[in-house]
Amino acid sequence: MTRPTVAQLLNIADRADRGPLRPVEVARLREGITRLSQRRTNHAAAWGARAAALRRKLADLHYPVQRGSIAACAECSGWNGRHCTGLVTPWPCPTLDALDDHFPKGRTA
Repeated sequence: MTRPTVAQLLNIADRADRGPLRPVEVARLREGITRLSQRRTNHAAAWGARAAALRRKLADLHYPVQRGSIAACAECSGWNGRHCTGLVTPWPCPTLDALDDHFPKGRTA
């Protein structure tokens, strides 16, 4: 038996409005629902993993360096290992703040 399409699943649902479904129709409906829910779960897990990987990569670039009494973002401040070559940007920087706004830590860890 081939996997049911969305159109076929909708047709079975419409058929249920007119009376009881045959066992083969019920089985097809359940198979389709299971397949769709697995796809949604796999997609959500993949998205969470990609967001967590992005968070790690950005955290590797935008790490804090202590400059006097403030922590500065190494990337945004142009840290070259000895001093900042650009405007000293406090850490956490706007890049990490934007990341946190769009991908909260608890949902991507």
